Amino acid sequence: MAGKYWMVMAAGTLALLADDAQAAVSGQIHARLILIAGCEVTNTSNPASPVSDLGTLDFGQQGPTWNAPIKAALDGDTSGKLNVACNPSVTGFTVTIDGGTHGDGNTRRLSNGRQTLPYQLFLDPSGAQSYSIGQQHNFAVTSAAQIPIPVFGSVVANTRAVPAGVYTDTLTVTLDW
Repeated sequence: MAGKYWMVMAAGTLALLADDAQAAVSGQIHARLILIAGCEVTNTSNPASPVSDLGTLDFGQQGPTWNAPIKAALDGDTSGKLNVACNPSVTGFTVTIDGGTHGDGNTRRLSNGRQTLPYQLFLDPSGAQSYSIGQQHNFAVTSAAQIPIPVFGSVVANTRAVPAGVYTDTLTVTLDW
């Protein structure tokens, strides 16, 4: 019986010592950020945020015929520009615009679901430099400043009356660096 008493006493003493024991553990947290070579596109309506909806070429309202091309600039802004910012490791990039949802590989077309109207895209408001379907246009990155990417559109003149409706198209713009 005395042996059991000493075991209980020893266990009780150890329990009291364990309550008073303290420990400290230290370690490190590693932090890191990896910046890849890249570019970001913004538009003039909200230049602070990157976008996937790059804007709208709004050709406005028109009667059933027109004798001169109908022109538009991206988001109605006279500069008609997207802005691209790249980090310093990028020295240049290309911009390619596809034929759109209703294009036939040679011509971009607006559609109301039954009827189509041809239109073109340009790098300048005068229409001297075109964005041909799938053609890459090169842009140099020479500073950390934003590089403007101009986009202008023109619906060709149409002297034949066309049905009323909303004519739309969706284009994919690809930026490669």
